[in-house]
Amino acid sequence: MSIDTLQTLEFKASFGKMLGLLAAGIIMICGSAILAFRLIPGIEAGDFGQFIGYVGLVFFGLCTVLILWRAMTMQGTVVTLSPQGIRDIRIAPEVIPWSAIRNVSTWKSQSQRIMVLDVDPETESRLPLSKIARWTREANKKLGADGLCVTAQGINTDYDGLLDATLAYWQDRAAKQ
Repeated sequence: MSIDTLQTLEFKASFGKMLGLLAAGIIMICGSAILAFRLIPGIEAGDFGQFIGYVGLVFFGLCTVLILWRAMTMQGTVVTLSPQGIRDIRIAPEVIPWSAIRNVSTWKSQSQRIMVLDVDPETESRLPLSKIARWTREANKKLGADGLCVTAQGINTDYDGLLDATLAYWQDRAAKQ
């Protein structure tokens, strides 16, 4: 696929993908409830399995609420790639200039891949990061994703398409310097 890095490329919200994530969240909540409320034989009150069920209810419940909120509020363009930079409204409302991005890498956890943008600390400190980006920044760093994390979840492309397009724009900018 040839990418014209002189044009602006937009990735829009995908209601179908968000619906799939919502279904997965509901399934995980149900599985957690089965453990927490001891609906299968062999789990006794106070067992580790019951504890995991309660933790799962809280964790997957919060994740599912977040997915539902995003499905209802995220419409239109989510990620924009332009000659000036990248913008992901889930991270910040402003464009991150290509010149401020020192590296683009992939962080992998189990089967999930996330694009990590290593942004110049001075530029990153001036970005008005979203609440979720601010809240998860340190936790992601401790897990090995040290940078601003961009995912293909919930948008109308897959990870490879998002990564390939981002690299094309970023490398084009580097070649022009």
